[in-house]
Amino acid sequence: MKLRLQQHIEQLLQNYTSTKSNFNWQTISGGSINETYKVSTTTHTFFVKLNSATIFKNGFKEEVLGLQFLEKNNALVPEIIFEGNFENDIFLVLEWVENGEKTANFWRNFAEQLTNLHQQTNTKFGLDHSNSIGELFQKNNYCETFSDFFIENRLNPQVKLAFETNKLQQKHLKQFEELYAEIPAIFPVEKPSAVHGDLWSGNFICSNNEKAVLIDPAVYYGHREMDIAMSQLFGWFSTEFYHNYQEILPLAPCFNLRNNFYNLYPLLVHLNLFGKSYLGNIENIITKF
Repeated sequence: MKLRLQQHIEQLLQNYTSTKSNFNWQTISGGSINETYKVSTTTHTFFVKLNSATIFKNGFKEEVLGLQFLEKNNALVPEIIFEGNFENDIFLVLEWVENGEKTANFWRNFAEQLTNLHQQTNTKFGLDHSNSIGELFQKNNYCETFSDFFIENRLNPQVKLAFETNKLQQKHLKQFEELYAEIPAIFPVEKPSAVHGDLWSGNFICSNNEKAVLIDPAVYYGHREMDIAMSQLFGWFSTEFYHNYQEILPLAPCFNLRNNFYNLYPLLVHLNLFGKSYLGNIENIITKF
């Protein structure tokens, strides 16, 4: 934490609260990309995220837009306090949300909340602006079909990046091309749904009122099954969650035969961000369709 940056944020927080306070900064875990802190006074508590301006050229503006997108589409998100930049750093300040217990009732509520989000639809797949997933660019050009969107905006950019950085070989490109020809037959046809876009266990908070508060979005209008598949990739959510989701907004039959195809996208993202330990999972999917 740079002292001048800390002082700048504290001044902004004093202006926001209209009080002069002593600030306690506590480092917390927040993923592998950003510095994250719990910042407390005697009257307020905030979540603060920091990074270098060289990582995100638009600062945290896209994250703010993503949170606003979710809120507009019936999801719970932390209150946005402010975002900005100072010298060569960027910052985002959000309401602090206390963690509650993940009870069976919480998981049922979460499923209902997610179905509310997924029932917000659009005429096309995509979004009116690009954003990011992790620190990687996420292309959101509008497409008429999800198959076109998935190939052109999700798989192709990541496959190209992985090939250019020697994480994929020529044989993998051929296998992806063969997969692309099959994709229209894999995914059920549905209206574009508002999705979180990066829905794993680290990107929601169980609040004290047993509701899910969504964070770190990578939003767009996509296939709702993308969120469900992602929720299974790094440790499944509770069985109550999936059962209640199915009761309210059932998935098309045989979802568990196609969920891995959706997860090719986050696996490619992890391949590009963290290296070849994810290549085996990708190869297992693209060689067995």
